[in-house]
Amino acid sequence: MEMKERKLTIDIKKANYFGVALLAVTALATVAAAKLIWGDAFSGKMVMHTLLPASDGSATSGEVLLGSALIFVALLVGIVVHELIHGIVWAVLVPGGWKSISFGVKIKELMPYCHCSEPLVVRHYLMGALAPLVVLGIVPLVAGVALCSVGWMAFGILFVAAAGGDIMVSWLLRSQAPTAKVLDHPSEPGCIIYEEA
Repeated sequence: MEMKERKLTIDIKKANYFGVALLAVTALATVAAAKLIWGDAFSGKMVMHTLLPASDGSATSGEVLLGSALIFVALLVGIVVHELIHGIVWAVLVPGGWKSISFGVKIKELMPYCHCSEPLVVRHYLMGALAPLVVLGIVPLVAGVALCSVGWMAFGILFVAAAGGDIMVSWLLRSQAPTAKVLDHPSEPGCIIYEEA
């Protein structure tokens, strides 16, 4: 059976705009949920003290510097782990395993990436594409709201937004059969779908 290839990619600028919009919507929904569950225990003062500890004068400059460094390290580690999660899921789902997975950074866009060089069925591609959203975004976000932890809420919000491009690519595959073959695009954010000619 002859197959034809169709490219499904997203525009990086549109993905960035979508990420910002997703950040705003997720933050608003999180604040609303935390306020609904925790009432007065969740306050603007609590948020400010956690995210900007110097805002009420209770933190020393050393504590602020240390806090800022920890946030920066957490974000860097989160970005690396985001790509690693893509790789782990895809490596488990393709016959070539880790031999089919590569990582890198697109210098021009300062965009880290994970690439799977072996075709997957759509449902497996989606599992790998959306796993970081669940593990680094939704789980910490839900835990943060459940525990009234501003730090975990903020981490979850940021990594839901960081999955904006993954969500957009996944949306492009919404009408494809779950067993159709798809290949991660080697140089652009998106994929190549294989269809019957």
